[in-house]
Amino acid sequence: MERIATKLAGRSRDVPLADLNDHDSLVVLNGSPHGALMVGEADGRIIWANQAAHRAYRGQNPDLTSMEVDEVLLSYRELRRSAQASVIREPFVVQFRLHDGSALPVEVFEQRYRLDNYGEVSLLHLRDAAGQFGVLKQEERLRHLLADSFGATMIIMPNGIVRYVAPSIQHILGYTEQELLGTNIRSLEHAEERRQVGAFVRAMPKDGTSKRMELRIRHADGHYRHIECTIRNLTKNPDVGGILANFRDITERIEAERDARRRAEEVHVLARYRTMSELGSAIAHELNQPVAAIRNYAAGCLRTLDGPGGLEQSRWALQQIEGEAERATRIMRSVYNFTKHKRVERKVLPVVDIIADIFAFLQLKVQETEATLVLDVKKGLTAWCDKTLIGQAILNLALNGLEAMKDQPCVRRELRISAANVDAAFVQITVSDSGAGMNSEQLEALFQARATTKEHGLGLGLILSRSVVSNHGGKLWAESKEGEGTRFYVTLPRRSRKDKVLSFVQ
Repeated sequence: MERIATKLAGRSRDVPLADLNDHDSLVVLNGSPHGALMVGEADGRIIWANQAAHRAYRGQNPDLTSMEVDEVLLSYRELRRSAQASVIREPFVVQFRLHDGSALPVEVFEQRYRLDNYGEVSLLHLRDAAGQFGVLKQEERLRHLLADSFGATMIIMPNGIVRYVAPSIQHILGYTEQELLGTNIRSLEHAEERRQVGAFVRAMPKDGTSKRMELRIRHADGHYRHIECTIRNLTKNPDVGGILANFRDITERIEAERDARRRAEEVHVLARYRTMSELGSAIAHELNQPVAAIRNYAAGCLRTLDGPGGLEQSRWALQQIEGEAERATRIMRSVYNFTKHKRVERKVLPVVDIIADIFAFLQLKVQETEATLVLDVKKGLTAWCDKTLIGQAILNLALNGLEAMKDQPCVRRELRISAANVDAAFVQITVSDSGAGMNSEQLEALFQARATTKEHGLGLGLILSRSVVSNHGGKLWAESKEGEGTRFYVTLPRRSRKDKVLSFVQ
């Protein structure tokens, strides 16, 4: 039988018996990357084995401790007898039999101890003789990582090649392990997101910190699924040597959110139509003025066209008709722009532009209610929002304020809209009225369903307004006291928080 010529630097030595029973010593042995077996001298049975030995054997923990040493270390006791020694003081090589019947060569170094209440034992240190223990240890650790992770797990090399994959990936992406192993994961990413995903992975910290991203990956059936992926850069970890990625299918959630947004947009469109219905009489009155003027100027043209100087007078009348027609067009364009169903588009906008977009409607209602409108919105203030949606919310608050002042004397009806930066992150828009105000119970119920201050109101306007503001990352609340009017506060982000199709979350 082959013997290793190189002798161990440290010879077998007597060790106090208590040391072998010491908990710390066993912890060190149990955590060693090399195998260790404790064998009873009297019967040759294995009475203890460390984790590395169990991993190499690939069986369950009780397996080794129920076996004789010759069943695992082939010819070990025969070698001892042929050496005619109670302890072989030089390392030797034997075959370590695995659970499946195969074997691998291990180098054994033996030490003798006496255990309390047991007698003499041999502690056998098993060292790698053919590079296999390290490979098995790494495989088992990787399988442990894959088994304990949520969703499905892959280990991806820095060049994108899939090195390990959990069987559960088939439930998410439809591919078997064999189909994915050796595949470049980049080929399954959506083309629109490939560059962003690559940049994100390259920027990953190398300390093993986890980050999360959302992306689309092609399913085996050809369709793309929305995947939430938690990744860790473990390329420096000898047991992993790549990117550890946990996949979770969130397609149903994404589609549900998309449907909810679509329904919300439809509700907001209906709410805008409702707002226009509230402004109907004022709009009709405003349109009646240019239409009446156009009729009068046209009649004048017909009367004077054939008389002395009629041509010049008619030219002047036609210019007036053009101006009145443009005025009517502006009114109708404002109504159309406010009510049309368009895609939500958030961007950084001047607050003055948001107010200007609803100013025509504000002015109509203010004139109808004989109130005073005070605007205190300085240039330079910005908000990240969809102009139509936030304009709708501000207009709704203003209409509520005008409604709340209807019982006040005309001279006391003042609607004020102001804006100011709260801090570096948010801008605040305030809509205040000089109405009768509310008591604490009314204020508390203000944003509840069917709560309304209008005679024929449904109580939905404030709920929708709060929903719109909240979806922009802002807040809407009110302050009021009886006899002192009501103030609505709207805070909005000042800078972009644009949601991308590819969403990265720390």
